Amino acid sequence: MARQKQKKWQVYFDLNAPRKGGPRKQRPGRELPIRLAFSWGGAEWRIPAVYVCAQGLVVDFVRRVPAGRIQGFMDRWKLRPDSDRDDFTREEQMRIDSENPLTFDFSPTLLLNGRSLYRSHGRGVGWVPLPGCHDPDCLPLLEHYGLDPADGWYFWRYNFPWKTERKPPIRSLAVCMKADRVCLPGPRIKVQREGDSFPFTGLDGTAHTLTVHTYAHETLPHGTFQDETFLYPDHCVTLDYTIEPPLSRSAFHLMDCSEGDRPRRVKKADPYEPERALSAAVCACSTEPDIPEAARTGIIGSADGPIAVFIASPQNAAKSHIHRDVSSLYFETPEAIEWLMVFRKLPCEPIKKKLL
Repeated sequence: MARQKQKKWQVYFDLNAPRKGGPRKQRPGRELPIRLAFSWGGAEWRIPAVYVCAQGLVVDFVRRVPAGRIQGFMDRWKLRPDSDRDDFTREEQMRIDSENPLTFDFSPTLLLNGRSLYRSHGRGVGWVPLPGCHDPDCLPLLEHYGLDPADGWYFWRYNFPWKTERKPPIRSLAVCMKADRVCLPGPRIKVQREGDSFPFTGLDGTAHTLTVHTYAHETLPHGTFQDETFLYPDHCVTLDYTIEPPLSRSAFHLMDCSEGDRPRRVKKADPYEPERALSAAVCACSTEPDIPEAARTGIIGSADGPIAVFIASPQNAAKSHIHRDVSSLYFETPEAIEWLMVFRKLPCEPIKKKLL
């Protein structure tokens, strides 16, 4: 059988392959081989190339994951290629994400001639060297960069627009990489009233006490959901609390252990349309404490996916170390809600690497 001819390797700033039916207006980027290999966060990393485009730079980041680590993780959680996240509780999903050897979120910044370039967008794709897990989109990456398909690999491609109208000369280039915080589930607590206190131990072994200051039932404003096909739950609980000794908002929050109530179909948009299974429960989460009170409530999502409700923290939150979290959405709010303590920690320190 003749080997299929490989497409010409081209990288575009908008991260998309050329459209069928004609050439694109923008040109592919010029490849600058970097071939940088380094260790970070207990893993092997590579930055094989940078692409110079009219709109900015495109950088490929590659992280190696041994096949044995992936297999051990899947065996430990009894995962299969067709496993559904809905088969696990929210707490289990968080543990799976924190233990997944392929999961690693980070924020890169380029230093071009000493000036910072920030990413505008990007995407990631993973190669899993196990039966039934192969992603064909990774094959061109493996081949172009000469990577062993017997290993696991995760690829990130990020775009960095120029800060100037014209493409500047590249005299020096470096990258700063900062890991995102990882969520780790802690103890469960059941809050029933204001004044409830709960002792707990932080990740570093420090003893803390969480004290509830405000426990309020809330109803979303009428007309929040503009959908006549579904009836959405609109009741939730907001919780204001302090922690002593204090923990920053970036290091701790509470999450409703329940995913809340799913929307109810009230009528079909099309009489011939089959009943559609909702793919995710309605959930809610809080905002960061520095969001002004004027932006108190925000809604994102739809009936086909999770709905997030954002309720701003009090204006004096930064000074008084007050945290605010919001429960999932319900048609009728439960008398008592069980909350999960969630710790967020940095998996490793930031790193800076010279590219050119």
